[in-house]
Amino acid sequence: MLRAQGDMAAKRADTKTFNRRQLLSIRGMRHSGAGTETSGGTWVTVSRTAMACNFKVIVDLQSGRGVRAASECLDEIDRLESILSVFRPSSEISRINSEGAIRPVLAGPELLELLHLCRELHKDSEGAFDITTGSLTECWGFQERSPRLPAVGVLATAREGVGAQLVSVGIDGRVSLRHPGVRINFGGVGKGYALDRGAGKMAGHGIGTALLSGGSSSVVALGAGPDGDGWHVGLKHPAHTDKRMASVRLRSCAMGTSSQEEQWFEESGTRYGHILDPQTGFPPTAVRSVSVITDSAARADALATAFFVGGPVLAERYCSAHRDTVAIMLLAYELSRPIVIGSWDKAIVEVASD
Repeated sequence: MLRAQGDMAAKRADTKTFNRRQLLSIRGMRHSGAGTETSGGTWVTVSRTAMACNFKVIVDLQSGRGVRAASECLDEIDRLESILSVFRPSSEISRINSEGAIRPVLAGPELLELLHLCRELHKDSEGAFDITTGSLTECWGFQERSPRLPAVGVLATAREGVGAQLVSVGIDGRVSLRHPGVRINFGGVGKGYALDRGAGKMAGHGIGTALLSGGSSSVVALGAGPDGDGWHVGLKHPAHTDKRMASVRLRSCAMGTSSQEEQWFEESGTRYGHILDPQTGFPPTAVRSVSVITDSAARADALATAFFVGGPVLAERYCSAHRDTVAIMLLAYELSRPIVIGSWDKAIVEVASD
């Protein structure tokens, strides 16, 4: 494990190699104990736990600014967690969820920016992406990591608090909830938004090439990678975890992945996952995994969730209207290989052979 010496800004961050066992794996580099040498320099991974996952930044050690920039990126992610996490009672979003139906609650600039983006994504995804599904997540028990099949009446009550129209943002920056059951949850977009903000910190240090990731679902690729041919990222098959279903090369773009593999339970032979359809209140079943490549990690994360709910029909409609978006989708009835919807010159997708 390589550690930065004499850099106080990096004291809370670990530097280590990327974990290849995660859903997203780096293929374009060979790791050694002291870092990774390529024709473009020596690369290290700086990591920290936040938002219930491991955030990582792969950066060139020889730039002289890389580790410090990565640490500031992770500091920003820490700061955003204190604003956006529903698991922190003192966060801005927790205060809005608890008080917003009683009185308007003043929100900070980051929360307002994210709310406006989520409203836009809700519209563009035809309602498939909806941050007000928090009440559904609670009634299914996924928020407490104790999932269960909800009673019919409990689910019906939870659905009353779902709907983007139930969240109002005033011109004074105050947020109101139009139903006491509304629970905003940024679980489908928060990590991506944090990575986008962290990437801004990297750019502020003049770092033009780096790879940022949040857990096994969110990636921001800055530049064209160590060797200039793109950042190579592998997508693990959700049903056959020893296999890779596709690999991508990313250049100055972002990717988000939605899958039910980490949070699910089985009841009477039926499998239920944590991604919930805001219209029905139930987990979708037609899709097993979706990865979306587009211009920002927040947008990629949100669209991956939306396409998981809306399926290939929604993905086709969206990608045909947005030429900077690509979807890699594995359907439940055809697990042998994913389908690729859309194309973009910043992303090269290679589907694994059978």
